[in-house]
Amino acid sequence: MATKAATRVRTITVRVACAQLRARPLSLARLALREILDAIKNAKRAGADLVVLPECSYPAYVLLEREPFRRPIPSDTAALAAVRRTAARNRIDVCIGIARRGADGLLRNEAVYVDARGEIVGSYAKCRLWNFDRQWFARGDALPVLDTRFGPLGMMICADGRNPEIARTLVAGGAWMILDPTAWVGTGSSHGAIRNPQVDYALRVRAAENGVWIAAADKCGSELAAVHYAGKSQVVSPAGEIAALADADMPQIIMADVRKQRARPVVVPLTRTDAAVLRATPRAKRPPRLVPPRIWLGIYQSAPAETDDALALGAIRAQGAHAIIRTSMSASAAKRALDAVRGLRSRIFEGQVLFAPEPARAAALQGTDLVVWLHPPRAPLLIETARTRAMENRIYIALCTLAGEADAACLIGPDGNLVASALAGSPSGFVAVVDTIMTRRKEVVPGTQTFADRMPHLYRRPDARVPTRKRRVQ
Repeated sequence: MATKAATRVRTITVRVACAQLRARPLSLARLALREILDAIKNAKRAGADLVVLPECSYPAYVLLEREPFRRPIPSDTAALAAVRRTAARNRIDVCIGIARRGADGLLRNEAVYVDARGEIVGSYAKCRLWNFDRQWFARGDALPVLDTRFGPLGMMICADGRNPEIARTLVAGGAWMILDPTAWVGTGSSHGAIRNPQVDYALRVRAAENGVWIAAADKCGSELAAVHYAGKSQVVSPAGEIAALADADMPQIIMADVRKQRARPVVVPLTRTDAAVLRATPRAKRPPRLVPPRIWLGIYQSAPAETDDALALGAIRAQGAHAIIRTSMSASAAKRALDAVRGLRSRIFEGQVLFAPEPARAAALQGTDLVVWLHPPRAPLLIETARTRAMENRIYIALCTLAGEADAACLIGPDGNLVASALAGSPSGFVAVVDTIMTRRKEVVPGTQTFADRMPHLYRRPDARVPTRKRRVQ
């Protein structure tokens, strides 16, 4: 049970290391364990107080079987014992990703926190299972915040970062930093070109919307020549700024001095309907019986204090736009324009509302295809936030900025990628498609849907009162 003394925030600086390791297949588990132990020692030699290691550092991530420890390799218990001894000898705290069998006999993808005495402080089992994860891992069912010598820390694992409620719940439980053992996978023509939304923009948004530090350790290289890792382990500040960043394609240890501070999450009011939807457990989406409509949306980037160009609007209309959104228009006018489009489900938000994840999340849970973000503030991470809201909810986001602002008005697709954009700096428009079949299937990769793994009974908003944290007993 956490005490008041344990939860009090004191000003300290923690030197955090993220050890980026070479991906090793299950057949090289012994080599992987040696590299884990070496990374812990090297982090300490570099002056780290705490080191984070990747998801399933041991024995591997792509297991292809439910009984990996039947092989002639050290068991999960033996491997963890070696980590504990190394942590104690080097007087360093360790957060390691490991495949670990529970008392119920089920294998889980866990993050285990070991302190500088070699004691297990707590563990967390991945809740957001990704694609083939679920073929050999059981899903976790708790979001603990651990009392450590550095204060309350949370842990999440890889695809958990795509679910905004997980980090929000950890912050609601008092965490000031989140440790993220990860195995970010993606595609690209080389390891340096691999793209992954968490690497590219979403982790920074997750840190900024919650006002917490995040330390993420990734793998690099490939596993079984078919799963390719993005590398780029990183430590991100509460402002969403990268404090330390690894290369894409080589093992290395990155370091950052992290100053402890109370989390300051972005919180906005919710309607009763939205709050109720966020508490409800959604069902997995089935493929639509009928093909949903493809809608052509026109967006015109208005100039401040200038009349919109009638000829430009006529040209947008001539290209077949079903609706035109002018970025200077009022929310009520935009609503009238979109309500006239048959088959389109849309919501409009203004100002800084979407810097908190809940409004867009609730809209998507209610079936929204398109969110229009009118009159957004001039602020850091604006385009990154819009991309994150689109990606994490599998919806379209229309970012409606004015000409001359840092980010051009644009339409972002359900995968978080840019669909189309106005010309930066000048009044201009475009027409782009909103393909509603993508927003309604909610399938991210085979076997993984956006909302299928939601566990609303566990989630808490940072402004909500939460029970006292409990320390997980081993």
